[in-house]
Amino acid sequence: MPQIISSGVIDVYPFSAGNGRAQYLTLLRTPGLALGNTWQAVHGRIERRESAVRAAVRELTAQTGLQAASLWNIDYVNTFYAPDEDAIYMVPSIGALITHDAEVQLTPEHVNWEWTSVESAMRRFQWIGQQMAIQTLHEQIASPVATGKEPNQYLQIEPGLYGRARRGGR
Repeated sequence: MPQIISSGVIDVYPFSAGNGRAQYLTLLRTPGLALGNTWQAVHGRIERRESAVRAAVRELTAQTGLQAASLWNIDYVNTFYAPDEDAIYMVPSIGALITHDAEVQLTPEHVNWEWTSVESAMRRFQWIGQQMAIQTLHEQIASPVATGKEPNQYLQIEPGLYGRARRGGR
C-alpha cells in the first residue's frame, strides 16, 4: 500500500502584481537533473521540525535569491503519486508576492527563468497540480492584488509565521 506523505514537500509560486496585471516566475530545470528541461515554480523539501511556511521562505531565497513581500496560502493542495517511492504526496501551495524590481539569482538547479502571464505559466507547467495551483493563485490572490481589489484576507499568511518552526511532530 502506498505511503501518504503529507508534509515532506512545499511548492512556492512567486508572483508580481501591479499596473493591472500579475506575472509569475517560471524556472527552467537544469538538463541532466531529475525533471530536467521542465519549467517549474519553486519546489523543495520541508526539513525536520520546519513549518511549511518557513520552508517556503527558505526555498524561495535558496533557489532564486528573492525575498517575499508577503506570503499567501493558495487554497489548493497539490496531490500526486510518486511511483518510484510508492508514495502519495500532499503538497501545500504558497504564493509569494515579489516586488517588481527584485533580481532573480539562480542556483545550479535551474538554467533560466522568466516572468510570464498565468496562461503562459499554465502551458509551461507539465503537471495538472501545478496548473491548478497557479490558476487558483491567479484568480483568488494575484489578479485582485494587481487590479487594486481586495483578495480574500484569510489567505494572507501572518508574517510572524515566516520563521516559526513546526509544533511537535517530526
